[in-house]
Amino acid sequence: MSRRRWRRRLGVTVAEQEVSKADQGPMSVGGMTGVVGYKRERERANGGDECYIVTNEGHGRSLFYYFVEADSVNHSSFPLTLWLNGGPGCSSVGFGAFMENGPFQVGENGELVKNQYSWNLESNMLYVESPIGVGFSYSETDEDYIDWNDTNTAYDNLVFITKWLEKFPLYKDSQFFLVGESYAGHYIPQVAELILNYNKSPGVSPINLKAIAIGNPLLDIDISVLAGEYLWSHGAISDKTLMLEKTVCNDSKYLREYIHSGWSQGCNDVFNRVDNEVSEDVAFDDLLLPKCLSTPSAQQFKPRGLHAKAHSSIDRVRSTSDPCLQSRILTYLNRHDVQKALYANTTDLPGHWDFCLGPLVYQEENLEINIIPLVSNLIKAGLPIFLYSGDQDSKIPLTQTRIIANNIAKGLKLTTLSKYRTWWEVGRSLLGD
Repeated sequence: MSRRRWRRRLGVTVAEQEVSKADQGPMSVGGMTGVVGYKRERERANGGDECYIVTNEGHGRSLFYYFVEADSVNHSSFPLTLWLNGGPGCSSVGFGAFMENGPFQVGENGELVKNQYSWNLESNMLYVESPIGVGFSYSETDEDYIDWNDTNTAYDNLVFITKWLEKFPLYKDSQFFLVGESYAGHYIPQVAELILNYNKSPGVSPINLKAIAIGNPLLDIDISVLAGEYLWSHGAISDKTLMLEKTVCNDSKYLREYIHSGWSQGCNDVFNRVDNEVSEDVAFDDLLLPKCLSTPSAQQFKPRGLHAKAHSSIDRVRSTSDPCLQSRILTYLNRHDVQKALYANTTDLPGHWDFCLGPLVYQEENLEINIIPLVSNLIKAGLPIFLYSGDQDSKIPLTQTRIIANNIAKGLKLTTLSKYRTWWEVGRSLLGD
């Protein structure tokens, strides 16, 4: 069976709190002195300046993390949320921390600007570059990069969590949440299962896992990725193309052919037609996002083929955001002074930092793993699970996540606790505008 190299590489970025005056020199990054990086005394007291957790000493596997305390004097009383982006093989720091829900974004002149929607207003945030080969996470054993799989990812993530909590015992008893999107629909339920089993082991300090949440999640490629009806309902494809998706080749068949034998002529024809009708100027993960026109190099990250269909929201920016933000993040995270301030790339890894490019070769067959039974088992075990979706993402549309949620509820005979309703920000505006 042929496998193609899924190339992806990402980096790390921003923020923290006060820095002693003696340390403010190196911490002055991107025009905001003292806000990037970690308080050095705290890091030194807990294992040095590097923001890495070694998950396998024999192989030299290390996962990079970016930790942001809750924006409160009493931050230790706030929950701890671990965030994972998907791919597989795209950065939680570049996408999650700097583009979506971290405390800072990169301004037009390379400076850091505050994100008023940062999740650290409500939680301590821990962004993990997982698996190895993503961002600044790495292995000293080349063979580790070949045929990596979900099982390896889940185990390394569990080791990371237990060792990180040992390094920062202040958060050992914190309410712990696992949150992510896209292929994290695999990562998060799988590591959640390991955590529940770990907590049953004698003599361990249990991880206080309270709930998990996954957005636009890849749970079952026979349901999750079917985008024809969604694209048609938004006027993105024609009646004829929708009919061809229903009768010749849909997104699920397209992926399975890629994994096992290569695309048939029928699937090639259908999805070339989809690409032509949607056009290269429209992002599959955000149909309303404008194209970045500032510079020739500032093009939106818009994977086609396997990546366009298998990746959920890996490059999503809110439609109200600057469409050129990705380009600025790319430049920012390749700066040596930024990497130094983040204690990243301390081993001088070769290559250019990028959002999803790296040496990792992920087993494509893992895309076919049906995660729905695992999600159902976690619910039966008493773990709350929140499935959420952005309504502009056509890679894993909200319509498909809704189908899966309804199927799970029916299978478990769950009862609806509240009626379908509009979501409002307390005392303010309609959410989602």
